[in-house]
Amino acid sequence: MMKKLLKLPLILLGIALGFFVVTFTVYFFNLDMKATALLAPLLEKWYDSREHDQYI
Repeated sequence: MMKKLLKLPLILLGIALGFFVVTFTVYFFNLDMKATALLAPLLEKWYDSREHDQYI
């Protein structure tokens, strides 16, 4: 029982460290905006094909 209690903080620390590494990599290489740039043409095509209300 004691070993499980000692492992828990290490597991949580590992998860937190992994989350930090992933989010820092996304931030450092600006991957969120690069993904948005790749998806923009698809999203624009989908948006333009929808029927829109013309009331302003």
